[in-house]
Amino acid sequence: MRSKGIHLSLALLVSMGAFSLSGCGSGDGDSARVAQTVDASKNGVTEIKITENLGYVHFKSFYQFELIGVGNDGKEINLTNKATWKITDSDVENIGKIKDGYFTAGGTKGNFKLVAEYAGLKATPKDITVSDANLTSVAIEETPNVVNECQNITLAAKATFDGTLVLPYPLTWKIVSGANLGSFKDPAKGILNTINNGTITLVAIGLDNNNKEISSPPFNVTVEDDLATITVTTTPAVTELRDGETATVKVSGTYTDSTNTVDITDNATITAAPGELLLIEGTKITARNGIPTGKIVTLKGACGGEEGTKDLTISERRLKSVEIENENGGTSNLSMSEGSKLNLNLTATYIDNSTKDDYTNNVVWQIDDRNNNITDDSKVTISSSGELNVNTDLNLTAAAIIYVTAEVRDGSGNVILNPDGQPVEDEINITINPN
Repeated sequence: MRSKGIHLSLALLVSMGAFSLSGCGSGDGDSARVAQTVDASKNGVTEIKITENLGYVHFKSFYQFELIGVGNDGKEINLTNKATWKITDSDVENIGKIKDGYFTAGGTKGNFKLVAEYAGLKATPKDITVSDANLTSVAIEETPNVVNECQNITLAAKATFDGTLVLPYPLTWKIVSGANLGSFKDPAKGILNTINNGTITLVAIGLDNNNKEISSPPFNVTVEDDLATITVTTTPAVTELRDGETATVKVSGTYTDSTNTVDITDNATITAAPGELLLIEGTKITARNGIPTGKIVTLKGACGGEEGTKDLTISERRLKSVEIENENGGTSNLSMSEGSKLNLNLTATYIDNSTKDDYTNNVVWQIDDRNNNITDDSKVTISSSGELNVNTDLNLTAAAIIYVTAEVRDGSGNVILNPDGQPVEDEINITINPN
């Protein structure tokens, strides 16, 4: 059983295939056939054929088959994901399953015929052998082994069975030395993410039929020190985020041999200071803990010893209104006596109608004795937190009404306005009773 020089690398097959597998066919049903017919008519397809392949699949592996359609003008069209694929004449049960041409072996050796149909056309069936040949060697293919720091390099390896048969096979990629310079974020794929310069030594490993590890010879990748500058941008391109608003971060690098920027987001580390102002989830950032006047947070992207920054203003959600209440939630008919205190709170309502109790951001409390009931204003005070105090020696002869206001102000000391242009403030009257 010889490969006759035909093989597809794991990396290529992974990029061509889909790993979400279900069912034993694709495009089944009347609606699929109607869609195929319409598509065939539009493209003028008159002939279909399964592309040349090994005719072998390992019983612990996979294979991406393809179907090509030929139009009236001789132009070829890839129909792999539009065709109806079937497994027929299998000499064992559950030999595997196929979807969009992607065959997954069921763990048993045997033979079957591969059938592909499209819009009433049938391709010549292919005889496929599901082999239990044993893995004997793994070799990383001689691809370019030099990459700029903070960029990725895609590697490929071939698996050889019984000394001659080369088949697609699931491999695990592992760094032997230089783990501080890069990583395989998905060990099943040969995509090496680099984060610094130097030499990374790696191997590809497969398991034989007895689950014994078969490793490739070590392979060196040189990561060059060419990163010059880093820039950080967001989508949307904003300078301010309000609590709950999100943006996507992009980190770009410029290299010494080019003026073009390269997206290195996947390789960079993204941080923020102060960290409590941004929730970072991968490349998604969410504003939090903002105040009306805004707080500055520095968003940083770093890789390869370089870093770039972007300043954002984090503000709270836009206010619609505020309401004064006592500590028990009362908002009217509030009263107190000489020598007592009353704790007042502010509940804020945002433009999305969400609320926040005990709102304190840039709130200014004031007392208004507009009826001149208090002979000495210094004996009735209110703190910055809304605690109202009345001295015992106020010496009232009758109940007095005062007015308490709470205003939310900006950094310049002005009362902020809601989206309707109204001041974000509230007022409440409180009765002070004599002893």
